[in-house]
Amino acid sequence: MKKRLLAALLSAAMVVTMFAGCGTPGSKKSDDSSETEGTGKKRVTYTLREDIPSADPQNSNSISSASANIHMLACLTRNVEGEVRGDAAESWKVSDDGLVYTFHLRDGLKWSDGVDVTADDFVYGMQRLMDPAEACDYAFIGYILKNGAAVNNGEVSVEELGVKALDDKTVEITLEHPAVYFESMASMCALGPARRDLVEKYGKEYAADPEKAAYNGPFTMTEWKHGDQLVMTKNPDYWDADSVKLDEICIKTVADAKTAVAMWENGEVDITIVPTEMTEQYADDSEFYFTGADDYIMLNQSEGKPLANKNLRFALNYAINRSEYNTLVNNDVYEPAQRLVLPNVTAADSTYGERYPYEPFPLENDDAKAKEYLAAAMSELGVSNAADIKLELLTTDTEGAKKQAEVLQEQFQKNLGITVEIKQVTYKQRLEMEQTKEYDMVVTGWVPDYSDAYSYLELWISDGQYNHSGYNNPRYDELLEASQFETDAAKRQDMLFEAEQIFLGEDSALVPLQLRREQYLVNPKLENFNVYFVGYDFNLVYADLAE
Repeated sequence: MKKRLLAALLSAAMVVTMFAGCGTPGSKKSDDSSETEGTGKKRVTYTLREDIPSADPQNSNSISSASANIHMLACLTRNVEGEVRGDAAESWKVSDDGLVYTFHLRDGLKWSDGVDVTADDFVYGMQRLMDPAEACDYAFIGYILKNGAAVNNGEVSVEELGVKALDDKTVEITLEHPAVYFESMASMCALGPARRDLVEKYGKEYAADPEKAAYNGPFTMTEWKHGDQLVMTKNPDYWDADSVKLDEICIKTVADAKTAVAMWENGEVDITIVPTEMTEQYADDSEFYFTGADDYIMLNQSEGKPLANKNLRFALNYAINRSEYNTLVNNDVYEPAQRLVLPNVTAADSTYGERYPYEPFPLENDDAKAKEYLAAAMSELGVSNAADIKLELLTTDTEGAKKQAEVLQEQFQKNLGITVEIKQVTYKQRLEMEQTKEYDMVVTGWVPDYSDAYSYLELWISDGQYNHSGYNNPRYDELLEASQFETDAAKRQDMLFEAEQIFLGEDSALVPLQLRREQYLVNPKLENFNVYFVGYDFNLVYADLAE
């Protein structure tokens, strides 16, 4: 099996396992495992533990939704393992000052219902993303567009957003500031096209079912049994359809990871994650790669919440044993994290981690410091008994999430003596509760939208659309804003690193947990299965199944 993997997340010394064929598990797969029964069609099926929250491109705020949408949507560009290619746009040019991008669409682009794709569809998609009436949770990503923040805050109309159609085939985008990574951002579904007529017809139900949207990408959605499976079928009208070899992609929702592995063994699915407790069993038959996800405990610092107290936040960071957590929860498959920004994103002249090594918190708990900070917090909160500090830990309702939460609960209660209660909800509910700040602590994470430290740091701007923690530091905001206008690459990165130091070293604004590394079982017939740490988990657009 030939498969390209891009998994150099930490350093070249971390080797990603690649294999030419499967052993015992692969040998159990039937010849029908990669075909829809009785049709001879090439179908690849992969599993997710939760149903994707949304297929609406402007309202997709999870990596599972983004990974699905890259198969159904042709944005202006396409990111294939870090290589930015033209997709709906055949070519583009950038003004000398780096502010204006002019994209020229290909001839003959069609939606799946036969309607022509035009520049207006892209303009409308971006306007919709930023329209405050739509309340798109991912609107913050559009702040890079000229007047993006002003539009989203209701200060000016959506017509004043820095995007317009010069004609049916030309999209002109003006930015607030130069951004060398914007060509990669143009591949994001949030900045992709949308059909005004269908949005107006279906409203909040747009893309909630196959018939409630149209598709201009390599595949179209043809079935979505919510909580069970989503099926995408090859789109013959996609401009590059000749390069698409698969007939169908099926996303199966399988909450229990061990059940998913059994399905892989039986030839029912082609790609699934190995639960960490089964790592050794499948070590020789699977592939490991870093996904780019940086997991952490987000802390609600809103006024009136216990974690608005900085000393309590520091107590949590020193009380946790990240090494033990990784062993108990992930069987040492993941990498313990001590910072926010992923080390492998691009810096001015190297990787960010090489340029700015940083370990603000220890891998193992420091009980003396933890109790020192806790004593200060108790004094400030007017609490005499640590157990009277009660924090709710929000997480999803999978078995893996439950195990994660129980380890954290045990560490915090043992090392600090505080009371931690676990609240488990569905993935969709968790996202909604994050947005409305109905939590104290929540296990969550982030995958970068582009290879730059700013992709992590912009989340926490005080008035940022995606700041669900209530974090607010004027100096942090100043550095993030100044970095966007600094033309010296090295000075800009210095600003971003200073911001990260403020966020963690001065404010202890979240609890870093882990850099996620997944272990995948993959059908040995699957070729050109691409993974990348920016914007999506994996890409099956150009995958194929060997005969």
